[in-house]
Amino acid sequence: MALLKGLSDVEKEDLQNKLMYAGYASSGDINEIASVVTLFIEDKNLTSLETKEDLWIELVNNGYKLGDRILNFNEPKLYGSDIEELQELLSRLGFYSEPINGIFTKSVADSVAKFQENRGLSVDGNVGLGTVQEIRKLIRPNLSTSLNEAIKSISPNLETSTIGYSVCFNFPNEDNYSKQIETYEITKEVCMNNNILASFASEVGQDVKEENIINYVNKLQPTLFISFKKTDEKSVSFFKGSFSESIIGKKLAEELKKELGVEIQGKTHNLLKNTKSVALIIFGNYYQDIEIEKILSPLLGILNKSFEN
Repeated sequence: MALLKGLSDVEKEDLQNKLMYAGYASSGDINEIASVVTLFIEDKNLTSLETKEDLWIELVNNGYKLGDRILNFNEPKLYGSDIEELQELLSRLGFYSEPINGIFTKSVADSVAKFQENRGLSVDGNVGLGTVQEIRKLIRPNLSTSLNEAIKSISPNLETSTIGYSVCFNFPNEDNYSKQIETYEITKEVCMNNNILASFASEVGQDVKEENIINYVNKLQPTLFISFKKTDEKSVSFFKGSFSESIIGKKLAEELKKELGVEIQGKTHNLLKNTKSVALIIFGNYYQDIEIEKILSPLLGILNKSFEN
């Protein structure tokens, strides 16, 4: 690779370190380093890089962790992995809805200001350690936090009386219309038996676009969103991004693993990443085989237990 020609031992070691900070570890072999650099350039769409200095700048920007530097809106605009992390976390908290592109734009500054105002911080749109600590405190609460408290923290308006909360479902469209109807009816019945209000982002007999599903869920803001995907393999996915994960989603997925013996995975699927509610994607044939009660009863039971006492 032309960008790496004539590297001194010191430069090679520095390059290894910068690659590691950016999430691209490699050995000291120059051929492997070159391969990893190529992967970094492809992943970040940096094919226009012309000099070694340009490569170093991009590696530095993509090696920042949130809190490494003070972030603010300026010209030229700041960019880097710490800003991508900030956007992702603010998005999960419901303060940011623009593209996650790692660029500190005016909309990012406005989202930061809204977050600061909401949390009683000094409102300036700048991201210093105080703002970072407040964000991390909300994203990663104390591990001893109960599921009940965690759910309340993201659903401050939910009522815990006769109908405790709502769960929104998304089912894939099937050729067998009567089977679809039966699945929806079973879902409503199981939810009613668990004192839960059921709603549906999908429609019987119709294929609903993913974008419309996300918009519907975000408008409704249920306590939990469950999307079913018909596949041969059975598993459960919760949101896990590069810098954060859904605490509640992971807990629910872990409980389903114990109850049903399915594998769990953290993913950045659009339905997990872009819906504001706690979300799970359940892969398998539960929908096809009308086994909906098999998976809903333990899941909804887990949620109900969180509201006891």
